Amino acid sequence: MKQAKWIWYPGEFECFHHMLLSMRRQEKGCDYPCVWPVARPEVSARFQKTFTAERDGSFTVVTHGKGMVRLGNALRRVNEPIAVKAGTHELVVELFDLQTFPSLFIDSGILTTDESWTAERYDAKQVSAACEPAFCSASDDPSVFPFRYRELTPVSVEPIENGVLYDFGQEQFGPVDITIPAYASITLVYGESREEALDPDNAIIRETLSSSDAPTRPGRAFRYIAVSGDGAEDVRLQARLEYLPIEDKASFESDEPGLNDVWALCARTFHLNTREFFLDGIKRDRWVWSGDAYQSFMISRYLYNDPSVTERTITALLGKPPYRRHVNTINDYSAYLIISVWEHYEATGRLAFVRRVWENVRALYDFILSRLDENGFAVRRDGDWIFVDWGVLDKEGPVCFEQIVLWQAHRSMARLCEVMGEDDVYTARADALKEKILRSFWDEEKGAFIDSFTSGRRFVTRQTNIFALLYGLVQGEQKRKVIENALLTPDLPAITTPYFKLYELLALCEAGEVAAAQDYVASYWGGMLREGATSVWEAYDPTQTGSEHYAMYGSPYGKSLCHAWGSGPILLLCRYVAGVKPTGVGGKTFRVAPAPGSYRAFSMAVPVGDGNIVVTYDAPTVTVCASVPGGVFFDGKTETPLKAGKTYSFTLSGS
Repeated sequence: MKQAKWIWYPGEFECFHHMLLSMRRQEKGCDYPCVWPVARPEVSARFQKTFTAERDGSFTVVTHGKGMVRLGNALRRVNEPIAVKAGTHELVVELFDLQTFPSLFIDSGILTTDESWTAERYDAKQVSAACEPAFCSASDDPSVFPFRYRELTPVSVEPIENGVLYDFGQEQFGPVDITIPAYASITLVYGESREEALDPDNAIIRETLSSSDAPTRPGRAFRYIAVSGDGAEDVRLQARLEYLPIEDKASFESDEPGLNDVWALCARTFHLNTREFFLDGIKRDRWVWSGDAYQSFMISRYLYNDPSVTERTITALLGKPPYRRHVNTINDYSAYLIISVWEHYEATGRLAFVRRVWENVRALYDFILSRLDENGFAVRRDGDWIFVDWGVLDKEGPVCFEQIVLWQAHRSMARLCEVMGEDDVYTARADALKEKILRSFWDEEKGAFIDSFTSGRRFVTRQTNIFALLYGLVQGEQKRKVIENALLTPDLPAITTPYFKLYELLALCEAGEVAAAQDYVASYWGGMLREGATSVWEAYDPTQTGSEHYAMYGSPYGKSLCHAWGSGPILLLCRYVAGVKPTGVGGKTFRVAPAPGSYRAFSMAVPVGDGNIVVTYDAPTVTVCASVPGGVFFDGKTETPLKAGKTYSFTLSGS
């Protein structure tokens, strides 16, 4: 018999946990609901299976909801043993759950639940049931996410005015178990910094508690926890780390001062933000933002090479049609999500996932089309947010950046249609839009793309031109001009957030400016480390000092000090310095083309496909060993096939 698993209608698990997550944000003692539509799971579902019992026996439909079992023409109750005679049987389980979502579990000698069952939502569309590997016992509950926990020990416990300050040494996330005497009334303040924990009036997360409150406080981000108020000295507090047991498949070591610490800082930040889904940050929003997730998908493919969180995140963000707002209310974020589905398939080859979400992907794409203007340009409609980046861009009328991302979404749909075996109506749209972008936004005098032609300002920004480079919108002489006039020039406004800085660094590496990207990693991420960061901040300004670093969004502690988009150096080091890039779907073929830049020695393990590649560099020699076939080594001129399991040595010219 196969391993028994809890099963449900595809997407309902993700929908339910995304709904819970989206409503957990708290700010200054208030519950802060999500500010865009959030899909809810259906309350009922039907599950079917034709099975053959080799002998007489019985089974029990275990469920946390209610419903009935149809065995042939007979009706039976859930959560009670059902006798079965030897032979072939038609089984239908009809469930409803008003609190979570319909799910069931069967594990007997004659029948088990798994993906071979079909599920439907009373719409006559039967699909394969879904499951998660963690739920494989009758005692499991799919409505409780399967985190793991580890007790945390503070590095110091310090008396403060009217209370106690706990310092856990570095950024953490998890629940707090607290015992409060009957006579006590306390305030619990969570701080990513010491200053925040000691400032209850301005701290983002604080609670006022008494002994009648639940003894376990929900998961929160913190390094410091301040307990103050009457009886605070008698309060007993135990914090726990809440985490997913995902193992790193990439590793990095170098002799470059501080670089190993940057890798560790980024990896730790990324783990903290890898939860039910990829989060933006673990303190303030704790929401699932498509733009943040788009970068997390890229980083995850190198650090974990585990598709599970990516697929949960895409499914949650897609939600359920009909769509009434752009994803996260942001135009480019809807396009990112469609692009993410194609890039995930390209990286993994998991066609079953594409098939599962394809109907929603097409519906989201159609929603995007419904918001275009008469020229086929993406424009701001009521309720939309043209975000791009926290930078100064000209956003009047159609914005070039939005058209470039839309162009890539058209192309992604065309590629997805090919793998789905459907007619391609998207390539023509992509080609037509590209021609309009080049005609309307290219400024020959400036040798770059302008943000907007509507305003007449002919404003050039790095962000727009970086995406023109990364998505391959320009080639040849135009590409050279964009690199010179929008990427390498010091005359344009600098990008200051790790979010878009990653794209800039990727573009620098694509342009062959690896050493420049390395210098920035050392100064920017290294600068955060020198300021005492234990995880990567949402933004870093080296001109700021002290508590100035914590302010953002008009709040003295509004900045996230643990933000997923800051983990980009992992991607840079794996893709460009080690030079490992998949060239075929699912990593079945790949290229290794190291670009050491200014580094003199390093060793990296980088996952690709079902294996990994170890790249070791000691100038001028690089050694490469791939555990899987399909690879080539490229030294800039010549390709050398790599046999699986064999170690090769090459001399890099110019090292």
